[in-house]
Amino acid sequence: MGFLSASSSICYFQVKGAEELQNNDDLISSKLAAEGFRSIEQSAEELATGWVAFDDDEDSEFNTIRSYRRDQYLCFSLRQDRRRVPGALLKRHFGHLCGQFLAAHPTYQRVPKSQREQLRDQARDALLARTLPTPAVTNLVWDTHLQLIRFCSLGKNALDSFQSLFHQTFPGLRLQLLPPLERAARVLPEELRPALGKANQAQTDSTLELIEANRWLGSDFLYWLFYRTLNSDSNYGISVPGPLLEQQPFNAFLDNRLVLVGGGQEGIQKIVVAGPQDRFLEVKAALAQGKQIEEATIHLRLDEDHAWKLTLKGERFSFGNFLTPMLRPEKDADTDPAAEAEAAFLTKIAAVQEGEQMVDSLLKLFLSMRLSPDWATEEAKISSWLKE
Repeated sequence: MGFLSASSSICYFQVKGAEELQNNDDLISSKLAAEGFRSIEQSAEELATGWVAFDDDEDSEFNTIRSYRRDQYLCFSLRQDRRRVPGALLKRHFGHLCGQFLAAHPTYQRVPKSQREQLRDQARDALLARTLPTPAVTNLVWDTHLQLIRFCSLGKNALDSFQSLFHQTFPGLRLQLLPPLERAARVLPEELRPALGKANQAQTDSTLELIEANRWLGSDFLYWLFYRTLNSDSNYGISVPGPLLEQQPFNAFLDNRLVLVGGGQEGIQKIVVAGPQDRFLEVKAALAQGKQIEEATIHLRLDEDHAWKLTLKGERFSFGNFLTPMLRPEKDADTDPAAEAEAAFLTKIAAVQEGEQMVDSLLKLFLSMRLSPDWATEEAKISSWLKE
């Protein structure tokens, strides 16, 4: 799903060293155009990757500012066209070529190994030339004030392709996944940051190690929110900056889907609990046995007309199937299409930021408990409750 869809997944990246690009639209457009998408429809190439405009996946020239900019946001898309040959079809065509070879060389009982590789490549190339590439387009939104990129996919191949092309396009910039620990530091008051630093279990500043060594942050957060879902009124207040007012009330709870993981006699076990829950007895039993919540669906509500839903992936704090309210800007017959598209984008980004602001307010409240001496008491209380 694209960024403007009702629901989209978001992986967060931070950008460092982008000072040269600030307010330099000529440089930005030239760099994007240099790595713009080039079609392979008239060739037999297997894969093509490049940038296209945010709302036009046929535009890779970036001749206008609107093709990549909305206010403070750089908005463009990663396009990948790939040809795929079904295995059964390749096997059939390869067998046909082997048969032709043996008919032309009656002294051979079977096709030699070196020739088989050539015939396999020949079959594959012939089928690729007759296969239309399948396009895949992924939006990204780059907030140049915060130097934060929202990339609308959680798929490994898309993430790898995005990072590779980004570094190729902007070689002087550093692009990194936003570690949950860094997200936590951004929402915490100054006085709590030293405690967060002490809780950091990574031995180096490597992004991957910061993520892997601090999986406790996501699992403990979801553990705490699960307990609060069943033992509180689930009412909270906004406590971090953003479009919503400070102390504006909202409701937050877990439901619909939880994924738990833990070690067992036969290795790592995964339990998926899906569907609306009442008492979460299966989840409580799994947690009491030492399993941890790896991901969960979080519901957020301001009122009956303004509701959000997302699947929080605890390891990286990425948002899966992030559903925001469908807020459509007013328009009339005289509305300019470009202005209408801009209004739709600004409405959507505001709704996304409101959802993020609520999640960050929950995270801040959790960390104020998790990093305090009171956490041991809270953890013991939750553990006792699980055994009831």
